[in-house]
Amino acid sequence: MKKYIIVFSLSLLTLSVSAQKKKKKEVPPPKVEVPPVVEKVPDAGYENIMVAPMPARDFTNIKAKTITGKDISFNDVKELQQADLSEIRELSFNTFTAGKVLESSILQHVVNEANQLESLTVENFTLTDFPAPKNSNQSLKKLKLTQNKLAALPADFSNFTALEDFSSTNPLTALPESFAQLKKLQVLGLDNTLFTTFPKEIFSLHNLNFLYISGQYKNRMKVSTLPDLFGQLPQLKELGIEHAELTTLPKSIATLKNLEKAHFSFNKFTSFPAALYNIPKLEYVPFTNNPLQWEEFLTSVKNIKWSGLFFINETGLNKKQYEQVQQILSKTDVYYDGMNE
Repeated sequence: MKKYIIVFSLSLLTLSVSAQKKKKKEVPPPKVEVPPVVEKVPDAGYENIMVAPMPARDFTNIKAKTITGKDISFNDVKELQQADLSEIRELSFNTFTAGKVLESSILQHVVNEANQLESLTVENFTLTDFPAPKNSNQSLKKLKLTQNKLAALPADFSNFTALEDFSSTNPLTALPESFAQLKKLQVLGLDNTLFTTFPKEIFSLHNLNFLYISGQYKNRMKVSTLPDLFGQLPQLKELGIEHAELTTLPKSIATLKNLEKAHFSFNKFTSFPAALYNIPKLEYVPFTNNPLQWEEFLTSVKNIKWSGLFFINETGLNKKQYEQVQQILSKTDVYYDGMNE
């Protein structure tokens, strides 16, 4: 009898468990509030967003500031051509489209008609010809030509008689002779140049306080020597000649008593140039990526009299040699490869 009772009890237990399982299966899953999605939107996942190419944007961005300080923008070049350019003080052209062309005639219209324009920027265009004004332009003070395709500047570039600040990132091969007539120029930056000789026109710019010239990052300009004429630039506070083939500096650089910063990285110096030993105000010297020869360089740094920041990264010296340089230049902060090791 007990046997039947046990069997009957087990049967009831089995039925109960089976009923519970069936009951669980019948319970509907909890409702999850799903935010509405826009239909027919492909590549909505994170991975797709990371790899999907950005759509090309084929437009020219034109912004301006009027003589009263109002910021305005133009939808296209045609709208700009119809505007009263005599009311504009600052103007910039920019594009995100590779290979975008900006017609030289448009810029010619600007430099001729915008008689109160003080600042002009042209950036990222396939610009091979930049126009000078037909007559003397006595308003433009700052001109910035960035990432264009200019190999040369116009012969009558000196018509920008009021120019104080000129910067260019273009494959220029030379400067026009008239460049020497820009007597008000104070800031000159020429990047990505393809000079084979240093432009002598620069030494007529006696008011320069900033001069920086560089070759292309992967294509150094073939300038190996500098004219010994830097005494004609007594106002220089910052001088840089990089991505070139310099091995020494002319003695006249030592006469630049106001020089505070000297950039000579990416050249072919094997030692520190004597012209920079004793400049009293010198305080910032990037000297990275030069093929320094240890014994020659060690002898040269013992003559350094200035104090400040001295960068000698990627020069082929080991950590022990760098530390020895730091000991010699006790008043100078020397920055080098692996200094945080």
